[in-house]
Amino acid sequence: MDWNVYFVQGAELLFLGIGTYFDLKKQRLPLWFLLSFGLGGLLFNLVCPYQGLQELLTGIIVGALFLLAGWASRESIGYGDGIGLMVLGCMEGVRRMIPVIFGAFLLSAVFGMWKLVGRRESRESTMPFFPFLLIAWMGLLIL
Repeated sequence: MDWNVYFVQGAELLFLGIGTYFDLKKQRLPLWFLLSFGLGGLLFNLVCPYQGLQELLTGIIVGALFLLAGWASRESIGYGDGIGLMVLGCMEGVRRMIPVIFGAFLLSAVFGMWKLVGRRESRESTMPFFPFLLIAWMGLLIL
């Protein structure tokens, strides 16, 4: 593997780790945080191309679809999560991003069911999404 792939994976781990902290502690993802990693991912891909332009753009589009879904659902999916997925798509590309999103949704569904059934919480309670993205990303990295 090239050194730039390891660099990108380290940046993704840092992005998802810090995002998880913000999502758990503050239940908000600061725009400066999202924009700095997004611009950093774009610039790094321009200087040291590690994925094609089509892969990069389709990754961003997948994240944008989640941002649109957040708007359509009156923020059932948070805007920060949508922008965060755009950033992840920029760094990760669509091929590795789809399994991460699928794994994160699967983990969050299991956790949500546990909250509803096991802890008897209401359906209106919220859950942070970035911890599930981090766990799914780490699982994909190990596999």
